Amino acid sequence: MLESAGQRIARLEIPRSTRLVATSDGTLQRRRLQADGKPQCVPFLPHEFASRESDLRLSDYSALPVAGADLDTLDPAERHRLRQAIERYRGDRSLLGLDDAELDGALGLTRTESGQRVPTVAGLLLIGRESAIRAHLPTHEAAFQVLDGTEVRVNDFYRWPLVRLFERVEEQFLARVNERELQVGLFRVPVPNVEPRAFREALVNALTHRDYSRLGSVQARWQTETLSISSPGGFVEGVSLDNLLVVEPRPRNPLLADAFKRIGLAERTGRGVDLIYQGLLRYGRPPPSYLRSDAAGVVVDLSCSEADLNFLKWLMRPNV
Repeated sequence: MLESAGQRIARLEIPRSTRLVATSDGTLQRRRLQADGKPQCVPFLPHEFASRESDLRLSDYSALPVAGADLDTLDPAERHRLRQAIERYRGDRSLLGLDDAELDGALGLTRTESGQRVPTVAGLLLIGRESAIRAHLPTHEAAFQVLDGTEVRVNDFYRWPLVRLFERVEEQFLARVNERELQVGLFRVPVPNVEPRAFREALVNALTHRDYSRLGSVQARWQTETLSISSPGGFVEGVSLDNLLVVEPRPRNPLLADAFKRIGLAERTGRGVDLIYQGLLRYGRPPPSYLRSDAAGVVVDLSCSEADLNFLKWLMRPNV
């Protein structure tokens, strides 16, 4: 409190912010399209900064330390599951000889802040306790749904660590895959109603490239003719429907994507989209469709239509 001309006044000192700030009337604005297609300027709010920086690949949200989290938020059982996954999926076996602290550092699951090891977003997502994930990363959620017309057969939601979540969703998927056999010469070729590798790559892409700074869930929705996988956050800057198959890999969460590759869950060359296309086209099915993707999320639709057996026979011929 100060006194001036016999009256007491209060003076507040506000330190200069080290980050961008915004006001309610939109002094800092961003451009967007309205529902009618007309452009509009709207306030660019602080909670949207991280998402925009990730889209532009100016920062890696998955590499940030988790505020308020400590090493107790990491689950030793999930770290053991991660080690098992490295063996099962033929990942980087050099990781298996590391102790827990070395493993966490090699994969970027922790980082040192003020002399203390703290979990990163990727660390909490991969080996965090479920309660800690709910508390510190409430945006993380995934769902597996099976619909039969208007009837809902399965509608399961998870906030589990990613390795455990991936294995559970893949288990639910594989339990519903039907195969028929095609005789090609002396060989019997299995023909699944959905190609497992295409589903796996689409699910891994959704989990690793989603925008973890915004609310929403990764959804795998299986309907009669289509299996759809969707994730929050549109394509990153420089990726579009026109160049999806030829553009260099541009992960939204580079640290998390690299961890998935080293574990063995993701395709190591970064060409998972190619495998999704290959998994459908080799059975004569329509290519995957990304047409329902927009700025809010990426959606890939995998056709479950009948395979073209004549095409598959031709493809399996010797010297083809």
